[in-house]
Amino acid sequence: MRLILFIAAFITLSSCLKEESPIPKREPGDVVTNETNIGSNYEYQAYFDLSQNKMTGKISKNNWDIGFETGENGSRVIINTARNMMVYHTDQTELANITSADGYNENALFDQATGNLDSTGIGNWEDGFVRIINMGYSSTQQELDWYKLKIIEVTPTTYTFEFANLTANSSMTRTILKQDEYNFTYFSMMSDMEIEVSPKTTEWDFVFTQYIHQFYEPVETPYLLTGCITNRRNTKVAKVTEVDFESIDLEYASNLVLSEHTNTIGFSWKTLVGESYEINSDMSYIIQDHEGIYYKLRFIDFYSETGEKGNPVWEFQSL
Repeated sequence: MRLILFIAAFITLSSCLKEESPIPKREPGDVVTNETNIGSNYEYQAYFDLSQNKMTGKISKNNWDIGFETGENGSRVIINTARNMMVYHTDQTELANITSADGYNENALFDQATGNLDSTGIGNWEDGFVRIINMGYSSTQQELDWYKLKIIEVTPTTYTFEFANLTANSSMTRTILKQDEYNFTYFSMMSDMEIEVSPKTTEWDFVFTQYIHQFYEPVETPYLLTGCITNRRNTKVAKVTEVDFESIDLEYASNLVLSEHTNTIGFSWKTLVGESYEINSDMSYIIQDHEGIYYKLRFIDFYSETGEKGNPVWEFQSL
C-alpha cells in the first residue's frame, strides 16, 4: 500500500514539474556610451548608476572633510582622500592640549584605496585619543588648514564628536544622525555643517574621483591619482585583459572571481604618455551591481571633444 502511495505521489509531482515554465535567459542589452566631466583640475566627484545609465550625483571635493559609517553597527570614520588629506595620531585625550602638530607630524596615515574600513587614517578612535588632520589641498591647489578631531561616542543612530582648528583654544561638539540610506553621513569641519555628498547607496555603482594610492616601488609613496572607485556595498568587479570586450558574455562573466575592493577599476585604464593620457584599450571590466546584474565596461577616452582632460568616456553593456 505504501509503495502504491509513493508511486502516485511521484507521478503527481512529476506532472506538476512538467507544467512549470523554464526561467527565460536574460538577453544582453545594447552597448551604450556615456561620459562625464570632473574638471581639468579634477575638482568634482561624479557618481554613475549603470541600471539607470545616468549620473546620479556630482559634488565638488572641496565641500566635505569626513564621513561617518551608517548602519546600526557602523562606527568607522573616513576622510576625503580626494584632497590628499592625512591623519596624525596623538597621545592626548583633550583637544585643548594640542595647538600644534609639532611632535606628531611624522607618521601620516590615510584611508586605503581598497575601501577596507579597518584600514582608515583615523582608525580605532575608541582609544580616546585626539587626531590631527591635515585637510590637504583644494582643487585650485590652495593649502588648507589643519584641524583636530576627537570622536566621543557612537550609538546605533548617532555620532558625537569634538573638533576645532588646530591652533584654536576652544572647540565645537556636534551630534549627527546616521543617514542609513547612504553609505556615510558626511560633514565639513571647515564649514561646520553636514554635507550631502553621494547619492543613496542603491543609486550608484561607481564614482570618478581623485584618491590616494600607495605605490611601493621604487619606494613607498602615497600619490594622488584620478580614477574610478566602485560602491563598497554589494558591488563587485573583475579586470579582464585576456579576452577582448566584444567576446565577453554572461557565461564568461559569471565564472570570474570578482573583487569587493573599491579600487579594482582604479586608474590603470589610462596611462600618462608625455603630457597626454592614452587609454589602455585592452582592459575591460566586469561589474556586478547590487541587484546581481552583470555588466561589461571599457574606457574609450579621457578627453572632451574640445580636448579638455578629466572627461572620462566609457561604453558598457548589461549581460
